[in-house]
Amino acid sequence: MDFDFNKSIKTEYEIIRHTKTNSLAMLMIEILSRCVHCHSDLEIGMLLDGSIDLVIDNEVFSLKKNDIYIVNRYQPHSFYSHKNHNKIVIFLINHALYKNIAPDIIYKTNHIKYDEKYNSLYKTVFECAMCYASDTDFTEIGASAKVLDLIYQLTKVANPFIDEQSTKQSKSKAKHLQKITDFIFEHHAENISLTDIADLVSLSTYYVSHFIKKMTGMTFTAYLNSIRFDHAFSLITKTNLRINDICCETGFSDSRYLNRIFKEKMGVDLQEYRKNMDRIELPLTDQPYMTVQTHVPQSKFMSELEKYYEENLKE
Repeated sequence: MDFDFNKSIKTEYEIIRHTKTNSLAMLMIEILSRCVHCHSDLEIGMLLDGSIDLVIDNEVFSLKKNDIYIVNRYQPHSFYSHKNHNKIVIFLINHALYKNIAPDIIYKTNHIKYDEKYNSLYKTVFECAMCYASDTDFTEIGASAKVLDLIYQLTKVANPFIDEQSTKQSKSKAKHLQKITDFIFEHHAENISLTDIADLVSLSTYYVSHFIKKMTGMTFTAYLNSIRFDHAFSLITKTNLRINDICCETGFSDSRYLNRIFKEKMGVDLQEYRKNMDRIELPLTDQPYMTVQTHVPQSKFMSELEKYYEENLKE
């Protein structure tokens, strides 16, 4: 599993690199947890195996094998696996791919549960993935064409609507979220408050409080403490700093408070763990504010897709 404290726990405005085509990226990935993030691409994913929760605007969508999900442009979202195995194929579609032939579509339905009546939709997802994974000439054209077909087919089942104003509002909210979470991440060791955040974005503390809760699923205090804890956990496991010094480095008021949170999250006393680190196996940490995920390398895309086809689609 990939985990890097400095890159993982703040809410992210994600910049997608479209490496194979200028407007389309495909990932195959297993996610333990993925912190709240957003990006300018339309995201369409399908579970090849396992299960995972997708969280959008505090609504939890429990995704199962063969389910399809949609995340609109600039829509903050996170993933939470409850430590269940999963494998997801994800398409990240830049607006440039379709903006000259279609309006900026917003899908009201974020989760399409598996149903045999959608077989043509699943076939299109699979064909697009196979085309993208192929190393033959002009596959980028075929993959782009299949994605456009996929976007069109989703207009039949995912309650689309066209509202440029909503897209602008979503983009504005995404920028506010990025500014707020960047500030919290950079200043979490200090005595920051909601007033500091409100002053930063020139909004009321009431609005900011509700905004953070809606976008991250946590109160400001809970989100701040989660950032502090993960920094503290990194220092606990990777340095010989004293606990009191770790508290000073991460913004915790005292060692008793840090120990209480550590015990709640990890099920063991902090001092006991520090003395017996080599013998104590901690549970996987899969909170929504963290990013713990494993990418399938592109060289294995085709074999994984062929395996899925043999097990699920071959008649």
